[in-house]
Amino acid sequence: MKRLAASILTALIIAVLTVSAGAETMTDMRSWFSIPTATPAPDAFRFRDGIRWGMNPQQVKALETEQMSERSAQNWSIMLTDAKVSVSRFSADLVFMFRDNCLLMILYEFTGKPSADDFIYLSGALCSLYGEKASAEPRKIKALMDAINPEKYETKNIKDAEGWMTADGTTIYLYRYSPEAFAVMYVSPVIGSRIYQTNGL
Repeated sequence: MKRLAASILTALIIAVLTVSAGAETMTDMRSWFSIPTATPAPDAFRFRDGIRWGMNPQQVKALETEQMSERSAQNWSIMLTDAKVSVSRFSADLVFMFRDNCLLMILYEFTGKPSADDFIYLSGALCSLYGEKASAEPRKIKALMDAINPEKYETKNIKDAEGWMTADGTTIYLYRYSPEAFAVMYVSPVIGSRIYQTNGL
């Protein structure tokens, strides 16, 4: 009986609120308790201190605190740090690669005979950020670098290649490119899908 009375009282209160405050207010009240059906769009890939794809060299320099040298290769302009930078618990050479004044690729190079444990550790660190890894194709990694420096890699030397893709289409590769070195390569969505010649396919 008490429950019935409480239910009737609750219904009367809602009716009074609806009449006195208007249906719009009730809609607003209900929206407070509704669960959103859509999640916000994920942020675009952001590197180190806020560096983003498409930035020009001056914008990257303004955010990257390390001293850098510049050079050109084919139709690309390259900026590389003069000293090694800290990456996770290691150090590496950092290379930014631009085409038409836009940042399209980034490379960390770990040299000096890094150990197998170092490679495994970085693989785990990348998984913790970007989720489950997938096998990567050495020929695609070589094709990416060939656009900048065709002498850099030989397909047969690219080993243990792993890949991740972020929500915005950025591709990340971890791979060995010689017995004494491995790399992490970040590839902009702008060029990630344009590596192969696809005419007529």
